[in-house]
Amino acid sequence: MFHHLISMYKNKQNYLFYSLLSIILSFSNLLGGLISPENGISINYIHVLFEWEQEPGAVYYEVQISESSNFMSNVVEVDNQTLVYLEKDALDWDKTYYWRIRPVYNNSMFGTWIDSYSFSTGSPLSEPTTIISNSSNIQNGITIFGAFFNYFSAAIDQTGKEIWNSGSENIVYYSTSQYGNVFGCTLVSGAENNLPGMEFAFDGEIIWEEPNDEFLHHDMIKLPNGNYLGIVEVGSLGPIPVGDWTPLFLGLGFQADGVSIEFPWIGDKLVEWDKNTKDVVWEWNVFDYFSMMDYDQYGGTWNQAYQDLHYDWTHINAVIFDEEESALFISSRHLSRITKIDYPSGNVIWNLGHQMASNDVEMGTDIGFSFQHSLQKLDNGNILTFDNGNLAPEFRGTDNPISRAIEISIDGNISELVWSYELQQELFGFASGNTQKLWNGNVLITTVGGGGRSLEVTPSGEIVWEVNYNLSLPNGAVYRANRVPGLYPAAFSVLINNFMESSNGGEGVYLPEGTSEIYFTLQNEGSYDLVLSIQLDDQAGWFDIQTDQIILSQNESEIISFVGNVSVTDIGNPITIRVTPTNHPEKQKVIVVNGYTSPLSNENGLTLNRFELMPAFPNPFNPSTSIQFNVKNLEFISLQIIDVSGRVVETLLDDIIEPGNHELTWNARNQPSGLYFVKLMSRETSQTQKLILLK
Repeated sequence: MFHHLISMYKNKQNYLFYSLLSIILSFSNLLGGLISPENGISINYIHVLFEWEQEPGAVYYEVQISESSNFMSNVVEVDNQTLVYLEKDALDWDKTYYWRIRPVYNNSMFGTWIDSYSFSTGSPLSEPTTIISNSSNIQNGITIFGAFFNYFSAAIDQTGKEIWNSGSENIVYYSTSQYGNVFGCTLVSGAENNLPGMEFAFDGEIIWEEPNDEFLHHDMIKLPNGNYLGIVEVGSLGPIPVGDWTPLFLGLGFQADGVSIEFPWIGDKLVEWDKNTKDVVWEWNVFDYFSMMDYDQYGGTWNQAYQDLHYDWTHINAVIFDEEESALFISSRHLSRITKIDYPSGNVIWNLGHQMASNDVEMGTDIGFSFQHSLQKLDNGNILTFDNGNLAPEFRGTDNPISRAIEISIDGNISELVWSYELQQELFGFASGNTQKLWNGNVLITTVGGGGRSLEVTPSGEIVWEVNYNLSLPNGAVYRANRVPGLYPAAFSVLINNFMESSNGGEGVYLPEGTSEIYFTLQNEGSYDLVLSIQLDDQAGWFDIQTDQIILSQNESEIISFVGNVSVTDIGNPITIRVTPTNHPEKQKVIVVNGYTSPLSNENGLTLNRFELMPAFPNPFNPSTSIQFNVKNLEFISLQIIDVSGRVVETLLDDIIEPGNHELTWNARNQPSGLYFVKLMSRETSQTQKLILLK
């Protein structure tokens, strides 16, 4: 029944294939339309996004999810006005579910059930326990964490219930961008470079992988230009400095005099890969910018070098990019140093942290952080990091190593510790860990101490939420954890307005000859704001190629239109709209719909020969909703918006109009949230329906 196709491009190489496929299927008469979850699939998450294709004339859809194939006892029965539904409460692990949808038309007449699909959920991988101290002050969202050396990742809700895991993929979570791009590595046992980095989606899709020509570790990010950047190992020969460890190396036959170039040093370099070719397009090497006069004197790294027969010099464990300043920030663990680098020149702007022999550190020597992990640049320009505190006795004069979250302000070459939170001794994290400033102002602190913990702490130091991941060293250690809005950063729906089916089997939209407009409603169903790029073209050249871009906040919808010069056709003109999330191009949707120059109607719903006000869509809405109505005769029509007090807030129409189907848009951007009514009036009768504006 569908003459349109929604498809998601997996990569640009598939562009032509999917374009051709969409055109072919757009002319087919396939019954179906369920898209995801795919039939028979096994998934590793219980927050599940359901998606289907549009049915001509449907006002909304009834969605059923059941544990039985006969749908006698359903766990979910909901009505949904878009083509996407997210279920976050009713599903569980180790279950098989069945789901189906059916359209409901404007006369409350039900269509037939459109097939039924099944899917099964896997088993949870973690056993976290949570303590909620102040539920009213907890940042909403889910917490995702990665576990070395169990090599898995999972996400939990506020209660500690696992809602996603990496299954058997051996994925260790690294980070999530502000747009919901998720990065990590996967263990490839036996490989020379056994932790290749990647961008992945929670539904199991691998979006991009680095070429794995060098050993990547700790972090990988996506740059604003679409390329990817990661930390890889690099080596060079250097001296063995004089210290308590000198006798060990003398015993191995080295000069160990601090001068002789004789011992392998392992440093790091930043590598940028082209997003398409994966060629290296930019590098920054610590051996070019840091002095080998600087090294860890107190943390036992030279004693470890005696065991490993190489020296782990810089151990960069975090990298972030600041688009506003076009600068990279890195954390060098074994130098107890944070560095700001100009991009793309590579020049070091400043070093912050522990002063060493080179005197290359300009500021922050009094802050005393050591062996730190993770970096976040805040909106106020400050730097947030997790001070592991391995050298707190040496740098800060404490009795024992102490881990803490610290926020540092930087003004030119002046730095200041403006906020800190010290963990209890039992939560000392000698390695890994991170901090994250949340949207409500709290800070999420993660440490390997105490079995692996994350604490949500207010600016005043109150713990409002805590999770124990119950991981045991040496086989288990939490690497990092972040609070994210949800599993679906680019979940959206594209509806064809006035999509109808005629009695002779035609299916599409009616576009009168001459200047005509085609309308689409875009709804953001995900947990992140979306930037959507839109392109429309058609086979007959009615619209040429037109583009648009919109920004949709969470749960927001917007109606977009394109104006064309329509010529008569008897067979229908395929019109293609491509909607691409700027930050998630892999989630592009392509819809092909036929345009007809003869009126269409839906036998189950829309007819042209009666006076009728159809349900507005979307409803609830923010800030725009589409109002469709039928007029029986050439007559005077008024369409008004009325608030709960009976006041007319806007008159959308007050004129004589032709019989047939009509559509108007009410943009309530300047109106407050609340209940409204839309009233359709002729000289003889009227109809009213309820509208809900949610901002």
